Amino acid sequence: MRKHIRPEELAVVIAAELSNYSQEVTDQLKQDIQDVAKECVKDIKASAPRKSGKYRRGWKMKVVFENIEDIRIKIYNSAKPRLAHLLEFGHDIKKRGRKVGYVDGITHIYSAEQKAAKALEKKAKVAVKR
Repeated sequence: MRKHIRPEELAVVIAAELSNYSQEVTDQLKQDIQDVAKECVKDIKASAPRKSGKYRRGWKMKVVFENIEDIRIKIYNSAKPRLAHLLEFGHDIKKRGRKVGYVDGITHIYSAEQKAAKALEKKAKVAVKR
């Protein structure tokens, strides 16, 4: 940045500095979002129920959309995608169309999601303060 700025150039210089700051924060936040998503996948894998291990190993992360100022990441189970809500919330056991029992859910996705939200909030505050 120049040391001497004429008054008529002040608005242009301020706008350029704010734009530069905004892009730096955006880039840092995009990196933080990817880091938190990777950590969230690890947390889900660690707390997921394990019978054969295929469900646990199936958790993945994918960048669905990214442009200069936005990023969207999807966390999903590639091995058994239809099983996630049954294990998270519980389900009825039926035999010949009749309910014979209930399996309680194991909260493994929600807890990882809450932990990721808190971590991302902390990282966002740090990125903005820089």
